[in-house]
Amino acid sequence: MNANNHISVAARKRSLNHDLRFYIQRNRHGIMEQNVENGLKYQLDDRVPFGENMMYGFQQIVLFVASAVVMPVVVGYALGLAPAAVAAMLQRTFVLCGVMTLLQVRWGHRFPIQDGPAGLWSGLFLLMVSSAPALGISLESLRTDLEMGMLLAGILVMALAASGLICRMAKLFTPIINGLLILLMVLQISASIMKGMLGVSEESPGIDGTAFLVAVFTMVVILFINLFTKGFIRSIATFIGMVAGWILAVVLGITEKVNFLQNGIVTMPTLLAWGKPTYDGGVVLTCMISAFVLISMVFASINGMGAMVGETITEKKMQRSIFFHGMATFMTGGFSSIAFMPYVSSIGVVEMTGVASRRPMYLAAGGMIVMGLIAPFGALFATIPACVGNGALIIIFALCIGQALREFRKVEFESRENLIVGLSMIIGCGIMFLAAGTFSKLPATAACLLSNGLIVGMAAAFLLEHVVMRKKS
Repeated sequence: MNANNHISVAARKRSLNHDLRFYIQRNRHGIMEQNVENGLKYQLDDRVPFGENMMYGFQQIVLFVASAVVMPVVVGYALGLAPAAVAAMLQRTFVLCGVMTLLQVRWGHRFPIQDGPAGLWSGLFLLMVSSAPALGISLESLRTDLEMGMLLAGILVMALAASGLICRMAKLFTPIINGLLILLMVLQISASIMKGMLGVSEESPGIDGTAFLVAVFTMVVILFINLFTKGFIRSIATFIGMVAGWILAVVLGITEKVNFLQNGIVTMPTLLAWGKPTYDGGVVLTCMISAFVLISMVFASINGMGAMVGETITEKKMQRSIFFHGMATFMTGGFSSIAFMPYVSSIGVVEMTGVASRRPMYLAAGGMIVMGLIAPFGALFATIPACVGNGALIIIFALCIGQALREFRKVEFESRENLIVGLSMIIGCGIMFLAAGTFSKLPATAACLLSNGLIVGMAAAFLLEHVVMRKKS
């Protein structure tokens, strides 16, 4: 009897071992099939070998820097900041890029998506800078107004995400609304970009030929790389173009003068570096609109990455992602930087490398935080002259027009849609071309709102799309 029991136990052990081996093989085969199906070398939860992890992490850091440098440099100098203040702004941006990416990858959408300065917010800042003199607003006041605008916009987005209302409200931002907003924003800031490329400013109203040469050289290098290269090199075209323009600026002697040790070696990010936040109704409303529009970009990046890795996006995951997106807007207001967005380009990086694992992104985000704490890094990038940044921005915002056109492609244009787009564009652009002091006799908030072609054009678009010419269900 004992011998039979022993044989029975041994047989069960062999059976269990066989089943376990079959289960492991089946799962390995399933993982291999999944990898083949979505074309990825490493899935979200895969461990990447140390050497490869370091390589892919460094690649992500290069992409981070390429995205996080150009906009703070251009916007910082446009806001009237000194080189040392621009260097500090770059440091804060690097730290926040790392922190917010870590939060999203660990607890938010949990995808390898970078968070960094948004082109839409950069355009908004430049737009405000260009309209401030006509409204009698100093750049110092505008900076603190923008802090308040981002703080309140971030709180609102977080509250709506936590309540579950955000997905419903996002439906108001139809493809027509999104396309119009991007198009009007690019048109309104185009003058600021051209002035930056030409070296035109209030102190120097004439064209600076040297600055223009550097800006055009930067633009041409970026264009060349975009048109004639592929893969990783193409993905960092902006960074390469800026470095090339930066080198030419050094040779021609037009770089900004910065004391590399002025802020010390290691410095912590300064809270409210631009001063105590101040309230301006027009600025706050513009920030709120921008924050809502970027929610559609959050949807696009998360849904796109979900499709890439074969993961279904639940409403709960989307709400978490938008909550952290609102937190990023709040944090950038608190730390006086340009508000963030998740980069859709991260989808292309995963497709290009075949690496969807979160581990290289953890490494890259940590690297950005370390770089942000080391002051000379910020000081180094602050030496980039504004003409180089504007030479890069003209390409970035040209591509934004492509994004607007892609939004319009989602729409079946008939007489209703033609009227909405046409009237909104004429009203918005018409406001842009009015004389600077047209609304100067109105109360400050009303003047700020009505003199802004973007706000007036978008108000017209919302009224026409959702009230006056609303589609019947």
